[in-house]
Amino acid sequence: MGFYYGPPEPPEEERPAGFRETMTIIWAAFSVLAVPLALILGVFFGIVLIIWLFFISRLLGAAIIIAIIAAVVGYGVWEAKHPPRLR
Repeated sequence: MGFYYGPPEPPEEERPAGFRETMTIIWAAFSVLAVPLALILGVFFGIVLIIWLFFISRLLGAAIIIAIIAAVVGYGVWEAKHPPRLR
């Protein structure tokens, strides 16, 4: 029956992971998740800020939306005037 279920003696226990291995795994997971998590939280807090500004004043809410639109248009104009150099 040992052929089907493995050897009759229990396997040797592996040594537990050390501090460096644990920190390496944590660092790898954090480095993969940091950018998407920051983008999600940034968008969420930006929306909350815009809603809060609309509660304070309609002009403040409209001003921040106009500022965002102006920044996007300005970036588009800047990119149009500075095309990438292909070599």
